[in-house]
Amino acid sequence: MPTNLPPEYFDAERRYKEAIDPQEKSDALEELLSTIPKHKGTDKLRADLRKKLSKIKSQAQQSKKKSAKFESNFHIEKEGDARVIVIGAANVGKSSLVKKLTHAEPDISESPFSTWAPTPGMLDHRGVHIQLIDTPAIDRDYVEPEFADLIKNSDLILIMIDLQAFPIPQFQKTVDTLEKIRVVPRHTPKCDGDTKTKCIPMIVTVNKDDGEALDDDFDVLNELLREEGWTLLPVSVKEGRNLEELLNFVIKELRVIRVFSKPPHEEADKSKPFVLKENACVEDFAIAVHKDFLENLKSARVWGKEVHDGQKVGKDHILHDGDIVELHV
Repeated sequence: MPTNLPPEYFDAERRYKEAIDPQEKSDALEELLSTIPKHKGTDKLRADLRKKLSKIKSQAQQSKKKSAKFESNFHIEKEGDARVIVIGAANVGKSSLVKKLTHAEPDISESPFSTWAPTPGMLDHRGVHIQLIDTPAIDRDYVEPEFADLIKNSDLILIMIDLQAFPIPQFQKTVDTLEKIRVVPRHTPKCDGDTKTKCIPMIVTVNKDDGEALDDDFDVLNELLREEGWTLLPVSVKEGRNLEELLNFVIKELRVIRVFSKPPHEEADKSKPFVLKENACVEDFAIAVHKDFLENLKSARVWGKEVHDGQKVGKDHILHDGDIVELHV
């Protein structure tokens, strides 16, 4: 078991986890291997990483061989800490939102149905890496099975509607289409005991609320849908209005926490949190850092909520957003 891993190891490991394509992962893994001291305590770790490297290189080769074969436009590898998918009618601003918040370049047009395939982008908000996906208009008679699968494999859905263009029919059409493919919001009673229905948290993102003059229209819409348990947030992609609030709410609805690692006798690196599910414990954090830490964990100290600074805790101690954890092996 490695007990003296240098700080460079954890930096390289984070780059490996954040890498997207097989070549990037391969390069990052080779860098990771180069940071590990060579002694008996690291033999198992180095062997495990070499196996991963061999597997990734094999996958890269297989990917090249299959590149000539047909692959659905809706097949997108899941990356980051969470996947958020933007759905809605034509021309509500889905592509503009994804372009505004990420480095993606989806097609943007005043013409309806200009998006024919999903476009993913990545954003980092408060240390949480989110894969944000623009999608074709959903207000149509047929939803491809691959499109339905993409929706079902998301961690959160942004239902986007246009405040200035009959928002209620847009919203109802989107919700009806989701129900047809057996996707319902997490707050609905339909989630209880129905194993065939996928329950996903949803936020109704009301776009084109471009100024105070339109706020009254949003208030009326909010009053109507809030009674049914929906959460609405007014935004203006054009004006950049409430986009920060939208991302904060996305983090809240994803129910994740950020936990920071602190090596013994060093300061915690707060630029690179580990992202865990709510109610995660020290054991979950140890697994996220490296599975070998859990097997050899002797103790842990925590700085943060519901503890005094540096308090010694057990493996089952529940962590909170912003906590700092020091693992001892």
